[in-house]
Amino acid sequence: MKVPIIILKLLFLGALFIVANHNLHLGIDVEREQFFGYYMSWVSNLFSQGVDVTAYVIKFEWLPNEQNIVPGSDLNFPVDS
Repeated sequence: MKVPIIILKLLFLGALFIVANHNLHLGIDVEREQFFGYYMSWVSNLFSQGVDVTAYVIKFEWLPNEQNIVPGSDLNFPVDS
């Protein structure tokens, strides 16, 4: 339950930063359209960067190198030099 609330807070905080940084007044139709353009661009960028980070983490080599594995050990912990 905490993760959706954190995501909503992140999206709301992003919207507040966009409104503040671009000095937008959401009561005016033109500026509201500008806000939605900036917000959708930001969400799209956030999503694409999340995909990039996820792809990097998936491709990351998580297993130790062969030289760091203790021969004959069932646990295969890395050896400190």
